[in-house]
Amino acid sequence: MRKIIIFFFFISSFLYAQSDSTFVDNKYLEDQLYISFTWVGLTNTPPQISRTGFSYGLALGFIKDLPINERRNIGFGLGLGYGLNVYYFNVTEDVVKLPSENLNNRIAMHTIEAPFEFRFRTSTSQKYNFLRVYPGFKVAYVFATNSRLEQREDFLVEDVIEINEFLYGVTLSVGYNKWNFYAYYGLNNLFNETKNNSYKIDIHDIRLGIIFYIL
Repeated sequence: MRKIIIFFFFISSFLYAQSDSTFVDNKYLEDQLYISFTWVGLTNTPPQISRTGFSYGLALGFIKDLPINERRNIGFGLGLGYGLNVYYFNVTEDVVKLPSENLNNRIAMHTIEAPFEFRFRTSTSQKYNFLRVYPGFKVAYVFATNSRLEQREDFLVEDVIEINEFLYGVTLSVGYNKWNFYAYYGLNNLFNETKNNSYKIDIHDIRLGIIFYIL
């Protein structure tokens, strides 16, 4: 009798473990808050323009997780957030018709951003350490800017360079557990020509860094 009881206890424990491993939480969501820190580079800059300091970016916001399969590890993410990108570069007389010495400018852009991601991950509702690959697309609206020129406090970059109000580009987040590599490539120009500057400034930005997902 004792052997029979032990046998049934073993079988019931095994079946419980099997059912628990295949358990699917129909409300399981993942990675709905994000914060990223990036180094920012500029591409296609004219010969007269070069980077003079450490350009950087910060972004944070909420992404709604939208799984499309039963395991809920494949889906989409649609979000809304805030972004700050600070660009350091010099300008010279040939570009903006200012004094001929090199000038150290800073432009800070404050944006409202809407990221969209395709989400592929190895997670489950019980597995918290997992691999993720999130390619995507991001649109941002520049709602405020400020600029600084060290030699002339009254100078505004907007006087000679028009900043695009809408910026968009492709993104990629790849990582494991808490640490994730993040990349962004801008598909449209950061700046437009103005009446004071007839040069076509075809500058795009690249952002490389890390992104953290929470909840």
